[in-house]
Amino acid sequence: MNRRLFRSSVIGLTFAAVAAFGPAAALADSSASELPPTWHVHDGQTGLGPQHKGIGFFPRIFGVDSATYLQDPASCPDATDKAFLPSAGSARSPLLRAGICQTEASVVHLRTVPVGVAGPAGWDSLTVPTEPGWVTYYMVTSR
Repeated sequence: MNRRLFRSSVIGLTFAAVAAFGPAAALADSSASELPPTWHVHDGQTGLGPQHKGIGFFPRIFGVDSATYLQDPASCPDATDKAFLPSAGSARSPLLRAGICQTEASVVHLRTVPVGVAGPAGWDSLTVPTEPGWVTYYMVTSR
């Protein structure tokens, strides 16, 4: 009789734990960011596959250190539409990059052009050693 009571107590406690903690576990799992197959994230975890890219210049754009940036890394659509960029087929003003990336809080508008080519009015700019001859213009807006 004691064995039966113990077994039913254990089973009852197990069901109670699942009922109590199951929703929390589901919420924790559902907060994991799932990217569409045509997007990538700049989280520095390049070993996890092609959707994970280096953090690049994003900490500089946001004015934070890498650890702070990685709390809300930028995700971006893949550049599958380069033919639609304003400079497609033109040698006069080629664009290395044009588009947006986003975090939970912000949208980063990006345009990378050759040094000497003006960027959009009112945007900030930066250069990086890995892209000599190019300047990246950016504007951060709230989501």
